[in-house]
Amino acid sequence: MKKIIIGTMIGAMLLSGCGANNSSIRPAKVEENKSPERMDATAPDILLSESSNKKAAVYGVQEEGDLFSRLAVVIDGERRVFQWSNVTNPSFYPQISVVDLNEEGKEEVVIVLTKGTGTGIRDSEVHVLQTDFTEIPVSNPIKFVQDHIQIDLKTDKEKEVREYTVMDNTQKHVFKFNESDANQWYDQPTFRNILRFGTRDQGLMAEIPIQISEGNYLGDAVVRYELVDGKLEPSELRITKER
Repeated sequence: MKKIIIGTMIGAMLLSGCGANNSSIRPAKVEENKSPERMDATAPDILLSESSNKKAAVYGVQEEGDLFSRLAVVIDGERRVFQWSNVTNPSFYPQISVVDLNEEGKEEVVIVLTKGTGTGIRDSEVHVLQTDFTEIPVSNPIKFVQDHIQIDLKTDKEKEVREYTVMDNTQKHVFKFNESDANQWYDQPTFRNILRFGTRDQGLMAEIPIQISEGNYLGDAVVRYELVDGKLEPSELRITKER
């Protein structure tokens, strides 16, 4: 039996499923976005998503192939156009919610976009806007996960079994696979092929499947954010074994 300690380095492939490297998966960085455009037109092209309280909505303004290359955001009747993109597949239209992330009595608009999909791939990003359209930066959760998780692999060639142990500061989960469960196992677990954002209990969350081959995972790394000095930073990590 051989034992391999796998650190939290990234594999050559990442977020959203198995396949080739996808380094484009990331939360949005405010400094990379062009300034929103003020628009006088009363009706954007296509309503893609609307918050449950009807305070905010996202519209597709310009369609290029299988992408909306410009999106309009409406908050309390005010409209701005951003150079953001989202796939045109209705199954992956933007998700939008209005929540008080800081619990300070001020609501933020959380918009989750899907820029690309494929077999085992989901290229997502998140934008968090104040009601005046000022964007709050969101840190990438992947490095946080890498720094706070350790994965140990034991292989038994006679039984043809692979046993992974996933540990963070407080948890330990064990996953067992037969060697025949995959045609090819990744040399290192990868965190970059799939990244999902959302809100839960008045907080911004990121969910990152830990992938070890095409179609095989070690549960999800779930990251909770908190606002620190005007920026949303990862603050808590837990591993969920169910997928």
